[in-house]
Amino acid sequence: MLSSSHTSQDAWLETLSSVQLVADTGTSTSTELAPGKRDAELWFEDGNLVLVAGDTEFKVYRGPLIAHSPVFKDMLSLPQREERDQSEPSTSRACPVIPLYDSPDDLRHVLRVFVPGRSLRAGYSEPSYDEVSACIRLGHKYQIEDLLQRNLEYLQKYYPADFDAYVAARRHRPANLKPVHAIGVVNLARLTGTDALLPAALMECCTLGADIVHGLKRADGTIETLSPEDLGRCFVGRARMAQASARIAHQMFRQTVARGCRHPACCLRVLQRLLNELGDARIELVSNLDWCISWAGYVDDKDEERELCGKCYKMLEEDRPRQLQREVWQILPTMMGVTVERWGEKAKGDA
Repeated sequence: MLSSSHTSQDAWLETLSSVQLVADTGTSTSTELAPGKRDAELWFEDGNLVLVAGDTEFKVYRGPLIAHSPVFKDMLSLPQREERDQSEPSTSRACPVIPLYDSPDDLRHVLRVFVPGRSLRAGYSEPSYDEVSACIRLGHKYQIEDLLQRNLEYLQKYYPADFDAYVAARRHRPANLKPVHAIGVVNLARLTGTDALLPAALMECCTLGADIVHGLKRADGTIETLSPEDLGRCFVGRARMAQASARIAHQMFRQTVARGCRHPACCLRVLQRLLNELGDARIELVSNLDWCISWAGYVDDKDEERELCGKCYKMLEEDRPRQLQREVWQILPTMMGVTVERWGEKAKGDA
């Protein structure tokens, strides 16, 4: 997954020329690094490393960063200027200061993970999208493998490769993970080479309509958009999703009753009527971009007298739509114009 890690590491090793020693008063010994504001949350007086992102300074502990990030380890392993005499009061000792080209919001999310006593999800039932995005992007950049994998696994719960997992995720999707965030998920998948995220994320991007061109606004105010190639995939994907929905609509009421049907002649007659009346159904039902919708409402509306036997009703409510939707799911990568190895397989640990 980190095939581009050396490129990422080399880019950040270029910042080593800017590493300076600063006294605990917060005043830099370098005239090239303008003083910033101390972060209200992540400034520890006994910290031994200052990271500067934008106009914000974070004073943290280098040990956890070195232990989990080869990039930070390399940054801090090169010879530094001598620190002050260890016999002097700790408040007068100096520590390295490193400017980073990340947003303060992103860096804050990542540094919280390394604060003693905290965990990756401490205090939260669900992480915000901004937290997940920051941890993936900076986890990839600084090669913090565990942080990267944990957050990718979180996204894979809601943008899975397995159809049953996708159906379950639709029912239990957190409120703070909105459709527009799919734009960011596509870009995160491209960044990390996690192709299995792409089909479901691109499919959700297709539902954004004209708003897709406005992109996703990050917490720091920057706008994230799809690449022109992925934007084109969404234009084509919308048409393919509508076609898939129409195909499901017509296959739903094919003239085959359920196994064990008690009244075949009656149920066949109802199936024919349900098929004939599709033309009068709402257009969003027949050619809906969301081809995973339930058909129970349509069946209930058109079979008010409950002429269908119980087995045929269950077939239309659950068995047949799931079978047809599963068939669409299997070709979803092709619909979205991407290639995913072993698509449709359950993730490890899933039943």
